[in-house]
Amino acid sequence: MIRALLFDADGVLQLPRPGAIRAFTRLGRGRPGFVRELLAEEARTMTGKVELREVLEAVVARNELTTTADELIAVWCQIDLRPQMLEVVAQARAAGLKTALATNQQPYRGAWMQQNFPYADYFDTLGYSFELGVAKPDPAFFTQIVRWIGVAPSEAVMIDDLPENIEAARSAGLHGIVNAWTDDADTLRAQLGQLGVPGFSV
Repeated sequence: MIRALLFDADGVLQLPRPGAIRAFTRLGRGRPGFVRELLAEEARTMTGKVELREVLEAVVARNELTTTADELIAVWCQIDLRPQMLEVVAQARAAGLKTALATNQQPYRGAWMQQNFPYADYFDTLGYSFELGVAKPDPAFFTQIVRWIGVAPSEAVMIDDLPENIEAARSAGLHGIVNAWTDDADTLRAQLGQLGVPGFSV
C-alpha cells in the first residue's frame, strides 16, 4: 500500500515567472552561451558543497561583466506557487498519507523558498538537496527522504516533471509519476488514482 507522496517543487508545485531567461540574458549583456554556462554552474551547487556566490562571481569574471551575484540570485527567486497543486498535497495528508517535499535547490534559492512559501504547512518532511548533501537524480536522494519519512521505498510515490528523476526514483524502489508543468491538478489526481493511492482512487 502507498503510504507517502514525495513532490518535486519546480515544474510541479511552483514555476519560474515568465521572463527569467530574458532577465539572465540581459544581465549577461547578451554574451553568447552565458545563460547556458550560468545554469550549468548553478547545477554544481545543488548539494550545498560548492559555494554559489563563488561560482557566479567566476562566471561573471570570465564574461567580463559588472553584474553582481545578488542580481543573478534575485532572478532565480522570481517564482510563483501553483495553489491547485498544493491542494493535492493537502488532500493526500487528509487521506492519512505522509508527504515530503523532494527538491533540488541551491542554498540561496532554497532559503528564499523556506522563508516565503508555506511548504512547512503542507509537508511532513522538507527535503532540500542542499541540506541533504545529495541531489536528484542520485538514487540516494530518494532513499534518504523515505528514511526520514519512515516508510519503505515501495510504499512511496515520487512526483516529478523530469523523466530522468522518476527513473532514478524507481531504481531506488519507489513508484514514480511524471507530471509535466503543463499538467494540472486533476491530471495528477487521476495519475494517483491509477496507482491506487488512498484518497485518490477512481
